[in-house]
Amino acid sequence: MKKDRRDMYLKALVLLALYLSIAENFIPKPFPWMKIGLSNIAVLIALEKFDSKFAIELVLLRIFIQGLMLGTIFTPGFIISLTAGSLTTIFMIGLYKFRDHLSLIAISSLSAFLHNLFQLIVVYFLMFRNVSLYSKSIMVFVWVFLIIGVVAGMITGFIGEKLNLRRSNTK
Repeated sequence: MKKDRRDMYLKALVLLALYLSIAENFIPKPFPWMKIGLSNIAVLIALEKFDSKFAIELVLLRIFIQGLMLGTIFTPGFIISLTAGSLTTIFMIGLYKFRDHLSLIAISSLSAFLHNLFQLIVVYFLMFRNVSLYSKSIMVFVWVFLIIGVVAGMITGFIGEKLNLRRSNTK
């Protein structure tokens, strides 16, 4: 693909991811910081239609541009998003190598689980290192948070499947 055309698609998908991420703020949710992860639809499109390098560029650009737009760049929220988003995208790329055997729903829900797990780990080390994790209420919160993430990932994956993005195997 020519570089100009690739750049055009990258810009379009970054804008789509930013729009979906901002639009999610209007969806009612159980916790104020929790999102469904609709911007990951753009990542699924990138993986289906382009390649892993494209997906990584997309995620990093979305996180940095959103941080600039919202004035949160280099805040704890930005660091959490950058760390979890980057690691999850790498994991998603690894899962995508098994795309012939995994649906976008499976890839998205597993990635959402890991994304939330990475977020919790980063939050713990940034803010709560002195808090005991053996509290029943903390463990209930962690599991509820992870389960909600899986359900949200299933929704995102379902939307990705319905877009019928599958690359044809004409080689």
